[in-house]
Amino acid sequence: MYTIMLVDDEKGIRDSIKAKINWEEAGFRIAYEASGGGEALQLLEEGPLPHLLISDIRMPKMNGIELITICKERYPGLRTAVLSGYSDFEYLKAAIQLGVKDYLLKPVARGELTEMLGRIATDIRAEQERLRDSELERHQKNEQLQMLQEHYLLQLVKDEWYSLSAVKERLQQLQLAPLAADGFKARFAAVEMRIPPDRLGVTRERRDLMNLAFQMLCRETASRRDGVYPFPEIAHSSMMYFLIVMKDGVPENSAENFVAELKRNIAEYLNVDSVAGIGEKAEGWDALKNGYASCMLAWSRSTVHEQKDSGQTGLLELTNAFTPETERKLVQAIENLDMPAFRRQLQAVFSADRDTPVFAFTFLALRLLLLFSSVAKKFELGDSSLQKHLWNCQMTISDYQSREGIMGQIDELAGLVMEEVKKTRFSSGQHIVEAVRQYVEENFCYELNLSSLADMFHLNETYLSGLFKQHVGVTFSDYVTGLRIAKAQQLLKENELKLTDIAMLVGYSSSSYFSTVFKKACGKSPKEYREDYLQNAR
Repeated sequence: MYTIMLVDDEKGIRDSIKAKINWEEAGFRIAYEASGGGEALQLLEEGPLPHLLISDIRMPKMNGIELITICKERYPGLRTAVLSGYSDFEYLKAAIQLGVKDYLLKPVARGELTEMLGRIATDIRAEQERLRDSELERHQKNEQLQMLQEHYLLQLVKDEWYSLSAVKERLQQLQLAPLAADGFKARFAAVEMRIPPDRLGVTRERRDLMNLAFQMLCRETASRRDGVYPFPEIAHSSMMYFLIVMKDGVPENSAENFVAELKRNIAEYLNVDSVAGIGEKAEGWDALKNGYASCMLAWSRSTVHEQKDSGQTGLLELTNAFTPETERKLVQAIENLDMPAFRRQLQAVFSADRDTPVFAFTFLALRLLLLFSSVAKKFELGDSSLQKHLWNCQMTISDYQSREGIMGQIDELAGLVMEEVKKTRFSSGQHIVEAVRQYVEENFCYELNLSSLADMFHLNETYLSGLFKQHVGVTFSDYVTGLRIAKAQQLLKENELKLTDIAMLVGYSSSSYFSTVFKKACGKSPKEYREDYLQNAR
C-alpha cells in the first residue's frame, strides 16, 4: 500500500478528491492532509515520507511551485503531482520544468485520477525493484570483495610474498589502501570462541552453525570501527583474526577496547566464552608477521577468565633476528632439504644468551611454525594432515617450559616438512606440476607469472614451462586464462556485478583487457555472454 499526502487550502476539494475512488483498491492510502505548503513541510519533516505528494498549484502564502521546489531540494526521492485549473498554465509550465510528470485538472475526473495512480504505482514498483537490485548488487559485490580481502590478509601473514610493490598494488585493487600507505603501523588480535563440550552435543551441523554465527558477529562488530580488518582462520572456524591499523590521534588502547567489545558481544549474543590475544605494534611491512606471531603468543597464554598481552613490551625489538632475509634463508634451507644449513640459521635466530626469556623462544617458535605451514601448504598434496599437525602445535607451543623442549619440537617439525618437500620435488615431474597447479588454482585472481613460480618452486623457467604443458595438456598462460574465464562466466551468471568488478575479482586490472581476453576465449563479449545467458534462462 503506497501512501499519499494531499495538499490543498480548500477542505471541500480535499474531501471531494478523497471520495472520488476506492483508494485501497487503487493500492494507495491518504496518510496525510495539509491545508498549505507550510503545514505540508512540517508533516514531511516529522515523517515518515509518503510515496506521493499531490498538491494544489495555486495556494495562498506558499503556492505549489514553491512547495515542490523545496521538496526537490530536501526530499529528492519524493514523487510529486499537481492539481491545476485551466487558467494555471504558467504555474503548470513551471511545475513541469521542476520535473513534475503528473498533473490533474480541476475538477478532478475519476478516470483521470485512477489512470494517474495506476501509472504512478507502476513507476514506484519499478523504482523499488531497481533499488532492490542495486542493493543486491552492492551486497554481492561487497561479499565477493570481503572474501578476497580476508583471503589476502591471511596469505600475507601465513604465506611467502616476494615483492612488496606487488603486495601494495594488490591492496589498492582490493580497496585496502590504508594498509598500503607509507608508515604503516598495526596490531593483530586473535579471538577464539570456546563452546562448552555439553553445549551443542556432538552434532556437527549445529556446531558449524554456531561457528558461522561467531564469524558473522565478528565481522559486524569490526564493521562499526574504522581501520579494523577481520579475517578467519581456515583451519579453525571458531577463530578470527583482526588487523587493527594504528592511526595518529587514535588511542593506544584502541585494540584492547575493540576486543573487549567483541568479547561482550560474544557473551551476550552467543552465550559462550571466548579467549583473546593482542599482539604488539608492528611498524612497517617487515614486522607484519612478527606482529601476527606476537598476537598468537598472547592468545596461547590467555584463558577465558584472563587476557594476557604478548609477554613484555618490546618483544618485537627483542626478536629483530627474525627478519625477512632470515626467513628467506630458512625457507631456502628447508626447500633444499639442507638440515645442517637450517640448524645453523636456527642458531642465529635462537640466541644462546641464557638470559633470553622462554616467552621470546616461544614467540620465535610461532614464527617458525608460520614458516613451516607456508612451505607445507605449497608442497603437501592430497591431504593437509601436516598443516593440521602444525596448527595443533601452534595451539600447544606455549606449554613448553624450556628452551630445549622448544628447540626439539622445532627440529622435529623441520624434518617432517622436509620429508613433504622431498616427496613432491624429487618423486616425479607430475608431483611438482601438481603443486604448481594447486598454487595457481588458489591464487589465479592475483598477479601470476611463470618466472616467479619457477623461483618459488626452485625450477628452471623453461623446464617448468615444458613440464607444465606435458602434464596438464595446455600452456601455463592458457591454464591461468581458463581458470579466470571460468570464474568470470560463473560471476556473469550468478549476479549483476559490473564488468569492472568482475574483471578485478578474476585477476584483471583493466576491464577492457578482460573483455578482449573473454571475447577471444568465448566468441562473445562479457556483456553479450550475460545477455545470452539471461535470455536462455527465461
